Amino acid sequence: MRSTTFRPALLALCLSVPTLQLPAQSFLLPPITFTGAPAFSQAELLKVSGLQPGATATQADVQSAAQHLSDTGLFTDIRFESNATGLVYDLKPMPPENLLPATFTNFVWWSPAELTSALKARVPLYTGVVPTAGNLQDSISSALKAMVAEKGVTANVVAIAHSDQPGATPSSIAFAIESPAVRVHSLTLVHASPSMQEKLDKVIKEQTGQPFTSDITRPAITTALTSAYHNEGYLDMAVLNLTQAPPQVTPTGVDLDFTATLKEGQPYQLFELTWPGSDIISTADFNKQVKMKAGDMASEAALRQSLAIIAGAYFAKGFEDAKVKAPATFDHISHRVSYNITVDPGPQYHIHSIKALGLSTEQQKQFDSAWHMNPGDFYDTTYLTGFLHNNSAIQSLAGYSATYNAIADPNTHLVDLTITFAKGGVLN
Repeated sequence: MRSTTFRPALLALCLSVPTLQLPAQSFLLPPITFTGAPAFSQAELLKVSGLQPGATATQADVQSAAQHLSDTGLFTDIRFESNATGLVYDLKPMPPENLLPATFTNFVWWSPAELTSALKARVPLYTGVVPTAGNLQDSISSALKAMVAEKGVTANVVAIAHSDQPGATPSSIAFAIESPAVRVHSLTLVHASPSMQEKLDKVIKEQTGQPFTSDITRPAITTALTSAYHNEGYLDMAVLNLTQAPPQVTPTGVDLDFTATLKEGQPYQLFELTWPGSDIISTADFNKQVKMKAGDMASEAALRQSLAIIAGAYFAKGFEDAKVKAPATFDHISHRVSYNITVDPGPQYHIHSIKALGLSTEQQKQFDSAWHMNPGDFYDTTYLTGFLHNNSAIQSLAGYSATYNAIADPNTHLVDLTITFAKGGVLN
């Protein structure tokens, strides 16, 4: 008995190894089994292999079956042999780190569970994860394209490696309808009061026409509506339900109509906004600048602006990790709310070094003269961003853009700051 080893990356080498003890010409295929990959059914593996027990085949067909399995990207090693039980393929599955979960961006006719079920029925070996290489991605895209075509839409379906952060290792494979456009066509609000209509019209205008994304659109609509109400003091407001009508296929795309059912509640007034004061900013200084006073509408926007005053004061003194909190205490009977402000300042950072790149000798002199945050000083991001946005002292930098990179040592809390200037754009 002899066996053949098939390694996907070494096809040419595989063809030179000792061959199976099978007739050189055509033969009837014996029973075929697959070992080493219990996640996949025998029927699915057989379908991908292209073989059929009892059918006429050649040794090249047996070798091609291994290639078909390899092409999926799901296996790192494939060995096969002929023994007393028939033809046996031993498979070594791809390591989990080479498999990514599949996500679906805008297939609006189906839920994620329905898509998974449909793809398992249409794409052999699909289990919900996708190899980073191989043709399984293409098979999934083709199946999705066919499903969309059954809805009357000729679509271009793409697979995109998605990362949680720019430049990070991909965390999923996102399948999406690239064209035609799938978008929010309308947003209807139920139980919205006339007094809020102007604010809500702005939300509706901003949300309609936006591309639909399964993990973004619904939260974005809910957040926008909630913010509009909270900024007007309706702190108990909630979106009770957000429904989507059946998609409407038009000559220019796929339109989605949403309906949001709201619970407004009653608006709140501010009873008290308390800052006990600190060495960084006193109670008196804060109260002079605060954007919301007792008796005012309890606007979350005004609260954020007020807390930004304290945060800015700490940032100016090098407390770049400062966290400002203001937990709410509600009186639901009188519809009044109080906030008690606290700060966790974190460590204080100082400038260690400063570099300005992309400047001529004369521009460097002008920069050195205008710049006033030097080694040993507090690292003040408010000064840095203010300088880049508002500085007009360096006339030769008109028409330049600027970016910065601040690297802080977590042990010494010293910051190395690099500002890079480039022609084009505006100083920012």
